[in-house]
Order: sequence, then C-alpha cells, then structure tokens
Amino acid sequence: MDDEDLEALLPALEGFHARFGRFFRRSEGRAFGREYLIGLTLPIERKNVENIAEQVGAPPRKLQEFLSDSPWDDEGCIGELQRFVGEQFGAPDGVLILDDTGFAKKGIHSAGVGRQYSGTLGRVDNCQVGVFLGYASRHGHTLVDRRLYLTEGWLTDPAKRRSPRAAVPPEIGFRTKLELAGEMLATAAARGHLPYQWVTADAAYGDSHDLRRRVAEQGRWYCFEVRGTAEVWTADPGWQRPPPSGRKGRPRTRAKPRPGSVPAQAVEEIVRQLPVGDWIRHRVTEGEKGPREYEFARLRVIEKIHREPGPEGWLMARRPVGSDPGADTKCYLSNAPATIALAEMAWVGCLRWTIEEDFELAKGEVGLDHYEVTKYRGWYHHITMSLMALAFLKSVQHEWGKKRSTGVGAGGAPAA
Repeated sequence: MDDEDLEALLPALEGFHARFGRFFRRSEGRAFGREYLIGLTLPIERKNVENIAEQVGAPPRKLQEFLSDSPWDDEGCIGELQRFVGEQFGAPDGVLILDDTGFAKKGIHSAGVGRQYSGTLGRVDNCQVGVFLGYASRHGHTLVDRRLYLTEGWLTDPAKRRSPRAAVPPEIGFRTKLELAGEMLATAAARGHLPYQWVTADAAYGDSHDLRRRVAEQGRWYCFEVRGTAEVWTADPGWQRPPPSGRKGRPRTRAKPRPGSVPAQAVEEIVRQLPVGDWIRHRVTEGEKGPREYEFARLRVIEKIHREPGPEGWLMARRPVGSDPGADTKCYLSNAPATIALAEMAWVGCLRWTIEEDFELAKGEVGLDHYEVTKYRGWYHHITMSLMALAFLKSVQHEWGKKRSTGVGAGGAPAA
C-alpha cells in the first residue's frame, strides 16, 4: 500500500478504528491507537515504535508507553475484531485454522524468549513462539486471535519469571500449545462472532486426541492432519466391556479386546493399500500461482483414542496429482458425518495454506514481527494491533474485489 492508497482509505480506517474506541480507557490511548494502526499500514521497511512515531508525528516515548504499559483492553479488541471479520468474511461453513509461528530474537530479555524449535525458522533458535487462530471462508481469510507460548523452563527460571523487562503477570502459568489452541477455540465459540462449522490444523495439533474430542464436544467438525503413524480401525474391532464380576468395589467399565479382535493399523499403511481407483482428483482452490489440485481418497474408520476404540469418522488422504504409490501423502482424520461430500472435506483439509499466507503477509505488510518490545503486555498489544491492521487491509481487498467483479469503480485493489 502506498501513500496515495492510504490517503484514499483514511476515512475507512478512521471508521474501522472507531469500532475499538471503547477498549481504550482514555482519549490519549485512543489517539495513540489510531496513530499506531496507521503506522502499521504505512509503506515503511521496519515498523517499530521509533519508525512509526517518526512517520505519524507521535512522541516515541509516549507511543512506547502505549504499547508496553498502558492498560488498554487488547482482549476486548480481539472480540471486536472477530465481530468485524464475521461481518466481512463470515459464512456458515467457515473454518477455524490453528498454527504457530516463530519470532526470531537476538536478545534474552523478552517474555518467553529462548532457544526453542520454530517451524517458521525450521530449526531450534533464540525466538518467541506465538500460537494463532485464523478464520477462512469462501469470502476471505485472516488472523483472529493469538497467544504467546511460554515454555515451562522459562517460567520456572526465577530470574526470568521476576524480570521487570519481561513483566509476566504472576497469575500466568504454563500452558502447552495445545492448551492455548483449545483456549482460543473455546473463546471464539463463546463469543459467537465467527460463523464456522469446521476446525483444521497440521499434525502438531491434529495428533492430539483431546483437541479432537474438544472440537467434537463443541458440535463442530474437524479435519485435522495426523502423522502416518496414527492408528485407526477400518472395521469394528469387536471390543467389549467385561461383565459384572459380582465382587465388591468399583465395577470395571473400560472395554477390552476379545481374543479375535483385530488390531488397529497405522493410517499410512491403510492408505498405501488403497486401490488406484479410489483416488479422485479435486481442485480445492484457485491460488495466485494457479489452481491447487490434488488426488484424494477416503474411507470410514474408527479412531483410536487413548489406546481404545473411539468415534467413527473419516480417514482422508491427499497426494500430488499423478503420484506413484510411494509418493508423499498427507493423512487426515475427521468427525464429519458420513453424508459429507469429499469435495468439501478436501477443501477444508487444504485450507492450512491460508494461515501460512496470512503469517507471511502480516510479517511483510503490517509489521507482525517488527516489534522491539520485551514485556508480555507489549507483545499482546503489538500483535493485536497488527491483527487489526491485517483484517482492515483484507477487508479493503475484499471490497475492491467485489466492485471489480460487478464492474463498479476502476483500477485494482490496493496491495495488502
């Protein structure tokens, strides 16, 4: 987005920012929020506090205090952001996407920073890691929530835990990435601003039996990627609950395999044995680099949950078009009903690219990873403002796309 684009969109940006006004306690905070939001959309190379302050004419120290110390309600802003995204991109078959991304750091004072694995960096490095929630529908996609992951080792280090430069609140305890993901799903469901039916994620999240169960208990369908070693049954394994023993004490209720019960199989082994005729070619979306097409196959299975037979569902596999039997294959488990079309399930399973694209766009265009704050609150404030800026630019793209498709207006959409 260049200066001319921003000038043309400034009235819309003012209106967008006004939606969040009640979450800033004072008029000064609202003013700094407006200036920071504008700064994140400007075409400057590095969107840290100093550069933004210079561009928008704000006092750098005051803007830093707004970001790191001011007690404005970032969680309220996320709720309003989800309302806005629901209005702009909402659809009954919307999809929530879970993923995490790393933020490389050189220093040692930021909340949660340390040597840890980052899939974004592809290695163990000194970084912070955030767990994010994305929303996608046939109308568009963007990021809608965030959690900072603090490792257990970091939290149990007294010097780091009490560091004023990190300023992590004393009530914050250790939570796994899966727990942070589940928390965001529960909050989104409770707010009710985002219409959705599906949840998807890669195997780092999809392998969790408890996360899959949590989505099902919310009345939603998941289509989670799982590792090839995940086990299922292709037919009723024939387990049975033991009859009452007549003895005193707690009765045995866990089902047990019978002598003739078939063992569970790894999904990669099942997929490898599928007949050639079971694979169907589907175009799942039109991307900037052309159509995304894959071959899919699926069958009904019984999931293995904590070493026991679980619910019946789908095993779906995806591979590149024209692959040989030894090609790299992605496997998914889904609790969608037996009547769901393969085309819809394939579309959902392949939507992880949207959150990856949103990470790339947010880091490149709205400074998601440009922050230099070290405090826990500062991380949440900056990331929240970046998500707001991203959603605004995405909505502009969407509106320009609708006008262009109906022949209204001229020119293309401003680059978001």
